[in-house]
Amino acid sequence: MRKKIGVLFRKTRKTTYRFERLQTCKHCHTYHVLWETHCEECGREYQPIRKLSAAVTRRYVQTRFLLLALLVCLAVLCAKTAAQLAAACGVGLLLLGLFVMIQKKYGSYERDAQFMSYLTQEQAAIRQALVHHLEDVGLEVKAGNIKEAYEKTREIAHFIDSDTIKIRKIMFLNHFILRKDMELELDTLVPSTYDKDFVAYLREVVKVQPSLVKKSVLEYVRRYKSYILLQENGEQLIGQVLGAALRMKPYVEQYQDLFVEFIDYIPKDRLLRLAKMIRTHRRAGWELLYAATKKRIDTQYGFDPDFAGVL
Repeated sequence: MRKKIGVLFRKTRKTTYRFERLQTCKHCHTYHVLWETHCEECGREYQPIRKLSAAVTRRYVQTRFLLLALLVCLAVLCAKTAAQLAAACGVGLLLLGLFVMIQKKYGSYERDAQFMSYLTQEQAAIRQALVHHLEDVGLEVKAGNIKEAYEKTREIAHFIDSDTIKIRKIMFLNHFILRKDMELELDTLVPSTYDKDFVAYLREVVKVQPSLVKKSVLEYVRRYKSYILLQENGEQLIGQVLGAALRMKPYVEQYQDLFVEFIDYIPKDRLLRLAKMIRTHRRAGWELLYAATKKRIDTQYGFDPDFAGVL
């Protein structure tokens, strides 16, 4: 068995939008999604991609404003009478004022549209940057720096959603001793096919951070139940996953078939929670789950004071 190591992960950046993780070097025209602040090629400081796009949009606006001002000046210069001069000045000032007002009111929409266009144009360069980062991950693995390899892959995964990336992260995570205080992930690692490394990781996560069990994990367990049962203590693992899911009543309703089938493997404290939930939310459609839960309580915990009068 591989000896696991204790690590302290680098904190991930919290962003509202994925693009906020992108940085760029204006000089080298390269992109970066990791944590370095300066370009490895020229040493210049990286800039947020939105800042660069905003600068481009600002130049477009300034250019249009200058062209409009130039037209106003030409109109003034071409005026031959005082009336024409007054009209040119009045209309010109009105147009410039309208331009400024429209920019204040609708400029944000233009900036967003320009930014989306900018991202589309830069897709190839961004993709190349991600490929370069993946090459860095390979070098970290060869050097035995599994922690750094995982952290880099975790950042890359914000832009590449594939089973290859997920399984790579899972394999890295299975090298570490998992703890309650770690910034772990589970929902983002669920692969589209059965993977024994993911099941091994799930077994450890459900012990230290059961709150990470969500619908995608329950769907995975239901879909690949037969494979999981072939693993050592597969029934206990499914019971632990179901026990973790008890914090959300909709999960109990949606996955009653699993709860009924694996009721004998749900840990005692979670079984007690399930019994209280059934008592509180008894309704049509819960009959089988009620019967299965009551049978287990009567069989195994008939004289346990914790279960007295619960069902």
